Amino acid sequence: MIWFFERRRAWLHYEIRRQTDGPNYELVITFPDGRQEVERYADPDAVSERSLNLQRSLTEQGWEPPRVGARRSRRGNGSSY
Repeated sequence: MIWFFERRRAWLHYEIRRQTDGPNYELVITFPDGRQEVERYADPDAVSERSLNLQRSLTEQGWEPPRVGARRSRRGNGSSY
C-alpha cells in the first residue's frame, strides 16, 4: 500500500510492503528531497498502528492527501463534468 501527501507543492509518500529478503514488513517513507527512511516490523498490527500514527502526525504538520477528481467548469454554463 502506498499513501501520498502534499504540502505547498512538495510531495511525500510512504508505503508498507513485505520485506524482500525476509518474512517481515517494511514501512518506507520517501521525503520530498528523495531521502528515504525504512522501518522494519515483524508484527502486522504494529506496522498498521505505526501507519495510522504517521498519517496523524503528517496531517498535524500540514500534509494532506492529494485532491483527485476535482470538478472543472464547462465554458459558458457553469456546469461541471
